[in-house]
Amino acid sequence: MRILIVYTTRYRTTEKAVGLVKKLFEERNHEVEVAHVKDDPSPTNYDLIILSAPVYRDGPHWDLMEWVEKHREELEDVPKAFFLVAMHLAGSVFMGKLHGGIAYAQPLIEAFEVPPFYGTLIGGEIDPDKLSEEDRKKMVRFYAVLGEKLEKKSLFNEKDIKAFVRRVLLYYDWFGKHFKRGEVEKAKNFDFMEKVRELERAMG
Repeated sequence: MRILIVYTTRYRTTEKAVGLVKKLFEERNHEVEVAHVKDDPSPTNYDLIILSAPVYRDGPHWDLMEWVEKHREELEDVPKAFFLVAMHLAGSVFMGKLHGGIAYAQPLIEAFEVPPFYGTLIGGEIDPDKLSEEDRKKMVRFYAVLGEKLEKKSLFNEKDIKAFVRRVLLYYDWFGKHFKRGEVEKAKNFDFMEKVRELERAMG
């Protein structure tokens, strides 16, 4: 399988995760190319596109979203998966609305008619001493809302990245190729979660 990983990064945690994802796919004999969004890679002639970015302003970093918008037509016809890097993995409900957690991915999911077949969050890292002044102020406010103090912290876990690669490969044949442009309606009555359980039982 020919895979393109398209990413952006702010303080290099996403870049570190992308490097590990590439290595894990290559260990399974897949051909992998990695490109920063600012290099504006073409998403054509690949079997799978992996999208990755840190979370900023309650969604995927705007550099990735701008690249997605530019290439959305081509991306509709390619199986896609994603992982976002965040410091608020569990999510919370404020005033009846979900914040944080996988809700961060909603803008990326909604960008497509044919959505990514799999996506997840992985834990990021934060070092206040390495933040820009603007980012430090934002993070102080963010942690204050959570009732916490901004301090050096790492949620980065290689097991989460290995699980992402495993599930992408597990789901690719069934779900990555299931959605086609103009045929999404046909999939509405398909019991995806039962098929997921079936596949994972088969894998042990």
